Amino acid sequence: MNFPYRKFLVDLTNCPFPEKKSSLRPVIRIDFDTTNGTMGYLVLIDSGADYCIFHADIGEALGLKVTEGKALVFSGIPGQKQKAYFHKIAFKIGGIEHCCWAGFSYDLDAMNYGILGQDGFFDKWSIKFEYKKENVELKQA
Repeated sequence: MNFPYRKFLVDLTNCPFPEKKSSLRPVIRIDFDTTNGTMGYLVLIDSGADYCIFHADIGEALGLKVTEGKALVFSGIPGQKQKAYFHKIAFKIGGIEHCCWAGFSYDLDAMNYGILGQDGFFDKWSIKFEYKKENVELKQA
């Protein structure tokens, strides 16, 4: 299945490229089945991330007792220590059910999306990034 890259506006006050207006990112929508119906969530397909990590608010919306999950201290690009609590969850990608262990963190900055990383996503899917075509192709491995 194919997903288009999403365009995100560039903060012109903090961009070294004066002509740049937007950035492309492989951000897709996943869907959770909840007692209140389907809940959509945007996630970045991140080949540099070790794990799937979502904001703790998502775990709470799913009815999880977030801090009762298996704890992991990790650091992102800025090198700051963050804590995530891992739970076995299921969600849908393009209508296909996907099960994995995912971390939920209160320490994530105010990103508008979660992260799909190596363990839990890349180990279960074949991913083809086509930046020039603004497309990411996913196939179950």
